[in-house]
Amino acid sequence: MNNNLLVKIIDFWQKVGQQDKLYNRAFVEFINMENKEVVDIMGPRRSGKSSVLKLLIRKLKEKENWLYINFEDPFFVENNSPQIIEELIETYKEYFSQSLRYLFFDEIQNIKNWETAVRKLRDSGQYKIFVTGSSSKLLSSELSTLLSGRHLSYTLLPLSFPEYLLFKDFKIIKRKDFVLHEKAIIKHFDDYLHYGGFPEIVLTGNQELVKQYYTDIIQRDIIMRYDVREKDILEKMGLFLISNATKIISFSSLKKLYKISYELAANYIDYFKESFLLFELPQFSYSLKTQQKSFKKIYAIDTGLANAVSFRFSEDKGRILENTVFLHLKRMACPVYYFKSNSLSEVDFVVKKSDGSKQLIQVAWSLDDKTTRDRELSGLRDGSSALKAQNAILLTYNTREKLSLDGKIIQVMPVYEWMLENEMKAAKKK
Repeated sequence: MNNNLLVKIIDFWQKVGQQDKLYNRAFVEFINMENKEVVDIMGPRRSGKSSVLKLLIRKLKEKENWLYINFEDPFFVENNSPQIIEELIETYKEYFSQSLRYLFFDEIQNIKNWETAVRKLRDSGQYKIFVTGSSSKLLSSELSTLLSGRHLSYTLLPLSFPEYLLFKDFKIIKRKDFVLHEKAIIKHFDDYLHYGGFPEIVLTGNQELVKQYYTDIIQRDIIMRYDVREKDILEKMGLFLISNATKIISFSSLKKLYKISYELAANYIDYFKESFLLFELPQFSYSLKTQQKSFKKIYAIDTGLANAVSFRFSEDKGRILENTVFLHLKRMACPVYYFKSNSLSEVDFVVKKSDGSKQLIQVAWSLDDKTTRDRELSGLRDGSSALKAQNAILLTYNTREKLSLDGKIIQVMPVYEWMLENEMKAAKKK
């Protein structure tokens, strides 16, 4: 390998790793810079993984002993063997500094058999290693196999609403700020529901750009990675699933709709999940077998992306709100399910707390309509009885009140307020 070319590659990415304008992500505070485990950060492309690596670089006390490489550089299209990783390190030590300790490898899945090189580097005990990737399967399964018990996995989603406000230089510190700045918060929340949380979209407001993100995920993270032959069917299915986010979907219905095998429908769902385009929410059951067999609800990675590619989704404000709540629960990393009773009433989310208790969450745009109000309360009543849950809340766009349900008080509150309160509670625990 031409050392001069490698020096240029390293020099370019070292400068990129020190770029000036970065917005803080709460995610960074949870990452330990000093333990020995490999840190892998998974998430959809353009969700901010590269920025997280650069924020971690800024936390280093020693500024000259790190190497940052983004493997989406065109140079690695052909130079993608695991040996190239070792060559980069050797070149860095020869031309830059011998005291290399921290390795930051962005989009590492572009290097074939990268995991063998990472394990070798980890086993040497010389380096603290951080890797990112846009495929949940590629990172989690391969690292788990080779680095069992020796790696820490994190998932980075697009911006939460509290992070969105920070990107807009708008800070909420205390509970009273909700009242003082409510109009401004609601305006930001409207934009957040419409544009979503992909960092570049938040900063530019260019919703056309998010359409390109969707295309890149479909083309690069699914069709090319998995060598999909039925491209047209996969693209149509992707649009259909995004358009029906927050709904229950069965493989059988997809099989009939696209005239494909059950196995192919299941594979395509897996591809969408592995690329972080979609998430599945299982039905709650005390029986694991029943839970695994039950239909799943699906949710989109980002409301802005769903709005941009599907008119059907963007026209339903209640579903946009529910998808937003799901993503916030996903960031909280709690076990989450939906519940359906024999009477067919439904609870949108059942959250299992660390102490074993369950919190029930219903989401509705408003409660002005009596039919809607009765339906949501009926779901909470049936869910509370069946699951013996003492804690239930009803989240809306912008309604605050307290309701009585079978002798229990149900708190009704705006989604934005609920999200900001959760963020403040998490900050106090740090």
